[in-house]
Amino acid sequence: MEARAAVRRLGPARLRAELRTRGVDAAVAEAAIREAFGPGTERARALEAGRKRLPALVRRDPRRAPARLRDHLLRLGYPGGVVVEVVRTLCGLDTE
Repeated sequence: MEARAAVRRLGPARLRAELRTRGVDAAVAEAAIREAFGPGTERARALEAGRKRLPALVRRDPRRAPARLRDHLLRLGYPGGVVVEVVRTLCGLDTE
């Protein structure tokens, strides 16, 4: 499970949905997801997925790139808080 999450850069929600679709028991799926996403792993994978996708989005339409990146990461199954943080970081929208 960890390899699948890392290679495809999927978030926990997307993995959970895929496992449910394949009929995997909910308890087994949750254990696999906890194992695949250790502390800090979720944000790091979201950053990696965002870094890979962002250049194409900027080439397509620089003004819409942050919104499209947000949508992309949400579709991959990352939680909203992680997505907001990653989009702000990668698009230079940090207010700090």
